[in-house]
Amino acid sequence: MSDLPPRQPRKGEAYAIERNDIRSEIILDAPGRFIVELAPTDRRMPFLRVNVRVRRRPEKVFYVPVTQRTSYVLESSEEGLVLQFDSRDIVASSIRPLKISDLVAVLRHRRRQKRFELPLGPGVVLRPLLYIGGPEERELATALGSLAGWGFGVASDNLQKTLSRHFDGRPAQASERRPTAEPKIAVVVHLHYIDLWPEFEALLEAIDRPFHLILTLTQPDKAFAERVRARSKDAEIIVYDNRGRDIGPFMQLLREGRLDPFDLICKLHGKKSGLSGPRMILGDIWRQACAFDLIGSRDVVDRIIAKFGRSPDTLMVGSSRFRLPNAWKDDEAAWGENKAMILNLLEAMGLASGSPPNFFAGTMFWVRRGALEPLKQLDLPLTSFPNEAGQQDGTLQHALERVLGMICGNISGVAWDEVEPDAREADPIE
Repeated sequence: MSDLPPRQPRKGEAYAIERNDIRSEIILDAPGRFIVELAPTDRRMPFLRVNVRVRRRPEKVFYVPVTQRTSYVLESSEEGLVLQFDSRDIVASSIRPLKISDLVAVLRHRRRQKRFELPLGPGVVLRPLLYIGGPEERELATALGSLAGWGFGVASDNLQKTLSRHFDGRPAQASERRPTAEPKIAVVVHLHYIDLWPEFEALLEAIDRPFHLILTLTQPDKAFAERVRARSKDAEIIVYDNRGRDIGPFMQLLREGRLDPFDLICKLHGKKSGLSGPRMILGDIWRQACAFDLIGSRDVVDRIIAKFGRSPDTLMVGSSRFRLPNAWKDDEAAWGENKAMILNLLEAMGLASGSPPNFFAGTMFWVRRGALEPLKQLDLPLTSFPNEAGQQDGTLQHALERVLGMICGNISGVAWDEVEPDAREADPIE
């Protein structure tokens, strides 16, 4: 892909590209339909930040799907449209008018491509042409389809705001806060993949209130333990066999009484849904969205503590984006292949088994320690969980994922980008 010479549109021209060491811009002076091609620098997350400017309108930021080389249809009824990229993110870019010869390929997959389109403003739409590219583009299309199935469509606030946190960091903290109560807090992080620790480390440092850190691993790592304790000297680092994903170790902490001293527990884990391909992208977005919603900043944590303080009946708080059932996953999908096992577990705890599913997929949440007491009755040793074999449903850990929410009854969803009138109020926990 070769770049057009960097320049402003000449009189009578509809488009041009302008570049310098800081930014790269695609400039449209007239309405029309165009083919845009982008080649970004290497990146793990297959999205590119673009600033969109239209005359007399505020600048907006969007994150567009991108592979090593991606083509897009850009349709605009506006004059004076500018798409601006950071020059460090772009290797090459080009734009040309849509030709009749393009239409056959574009229209052949129009219905499937439409679900990936991104409205950049009134009269402006960008549509990645993933189905007419190579294997990498089609793989990204599969990943985007999986994300959409969880409510993270390309144009959704769920995805766009999660990507804004990933690329731009957390918003500025509030300069003043009312005094907050200090319940005894444990943050439990399960890390099968210790390379993800820097993500959690940065977020935990921003909490700026006392908590006790418990890390569970699946194999010993002396250098990693020394790194953690250099920042948090009182951290507990416990190695368990690789059974039950994140839930098996959590159940062992509960069974061994390690969680008993605390009022509130924040449970997190280094979720990966795959090491490459579409499932990797789903896992990365899922993990980061949950982490941002639960420990995204001091304000986020204060808001959650306040929610528990205001409502003694609230036993669990998790990411509203992954609370099931929802608009994208109905009751049947929420049960999965686990209904019989769930009902057996509820019966073993002496709890009613007629309730519908209500839980946080991915098992990341804040919970009152007392709400977990029924689970102790199960007395499940780690050997109760199956050997790890990449199972996606129908195991003890998948059943307990749902049971954890169902035993709490009154659970509440949160998101880091939500605004509450009393966002910085925190009442003491009774």
